Amino acid sequence: MNTKNDSFPLHLLENIKLHPENYRLLEKIPLTIEGVDTHFPIILNPPLEGEKTYSVVFLDTETTGMDARRNRIIELGMVKATFSLDRKLLISVDRYYDEFEDPKTPIPEEISKLTGITDEMVKDHCFDDEMVARFLSGRPLVVAHNAAFDRPFFEERFSNLRSLSWCCSLKEIMWKDYGFGSGKLEFLNIMSGYFYEAHRAYVDCLALLWLMYIYPKAFANLIVSARTPTYKVVVKGNTYKFKDNLKQKDFRFDAGVDKSWSRVFTSLKDAEEVRSMLLDTYLDTDTVFEVNIIERDAKTRYKLTS
Repeated sequence: MNTKNDSFPLHLLENIKLHPENYRLLEKIPLTIEGVDTHFPIILNPPLEGEKTYSVVFLDTETTGMDARRNRIIELGMVKATFSLDRKLLISVDRYYDEFEDPKTPIPEEISKLTGITDEMVKDHCFDDEMVARFLSGRPLVVAHNAAFDRPFFEERFSNLRSLSWCCSLKEIMWKDYGFGSGKLEFLNIMSGYFYEAHRAYVDCLALLWLMYIYPKAFANLIVSARTPTYKVVVKGNTYKFKDNLKQKDFRFDAGVDKSWSRVFTSLKDAEEVRSMLLDTYLDTDTVFEVNIIERDAKTRYKLTS
């Protein structure tokens, strides 16, 4: 998207007036306008006297690859905000952290093209571990728009911060229920009438925070999800004979080392019923497999080992 000052089609104003149904106007996310980040805190909703408040940190990483054990974070962005635990509503944007770190190896060309981050930009930069720990003090809820990606990278780099509570705005919000065909962050904002220049990780965090502000029900659902345990049913072994049945029941195949099928349930009863059905229906001398139920919560979801 061209966002230069001269890119707005002023010559089309008359056409827009005549046929507004043929055009869509995008507004830059107010929180990402130059200079706004120097005026924190920013009040989004007035607090109510006596209500319980809690901190939330929106977090985003840029990395040298997809493998949290082999690749490294080259940029860490975080935005800290306050929300009402009673109303499940964002109250204020408080401060941000954004910094590069030198991975000590050349950044792959495809990563530089994707992120815009070059070796020169990260050279000799290093995350301040104490500053990151202070930013996350008070044990805030951490929100990422793909926590299954960001959490493993973050915890590999900051091993002393592995007990935080995380939730995922990509997987734990049913964006299709809000009329969206995709959960991609930029798409969600554009379809909501907003754009942003994603030149730094913390700007992506602000873009996510803005979505949570303009869709308060989605944020409320996310908070409920973060406080609700889930139950992952994992099927390992000889599943060839009933793999089509697993697909029909929305199980997903993991082609990793364990080569397992899994599905997440919010009800332990539902998870146990599916486990019993699979064992009673398919387990025999020719089809040997195991079905385990793994309980997870915000402290354990999206960890590398989960």
